[in-house]
Amino acid sequence: MVTEFVTFRLEPGSGPGFEQAFVGVACLLTGADGHLRHRLVPMLDDPNSFLLQVEWRDLAAHIEGFEPSEAHEQFITALVPFLVEEPTVVHIPTDPQTESIVSCCPRWMNG
Repeated sequence: MVTEFVTFRLEPGSGPGFEQAFVGVACLLTGADGHLRHRLVPMLDDPNSFLLQVEWRDLAAHIEGFEPSEAHEQFITALVPFLVEEPTVVHIPTDPQTESIVSCCPRWMNG
């Protein structure tokens, strides 16, 4: 499993419109092969930013399946009018059996 994190930086004050637009196209994301679940949340540190977290079956489901699709084109086209810059996207491996890959503090953190 892979988790995709997308940071959306919005035009000031456009959060409600962005959320409404997202709700209107979320079905394009949920209908993608390999989509497991997602959530969109506002960032507490910046009222004009949102974080989208998407869990995919694997990286290929997102990169080779959804991204080049017409559904992705429609999805992102609906959101672009609210953005001040291109979204930042990162992927991390997800192990459903663990919360974290680090179980204790590394030695360098102990002084």
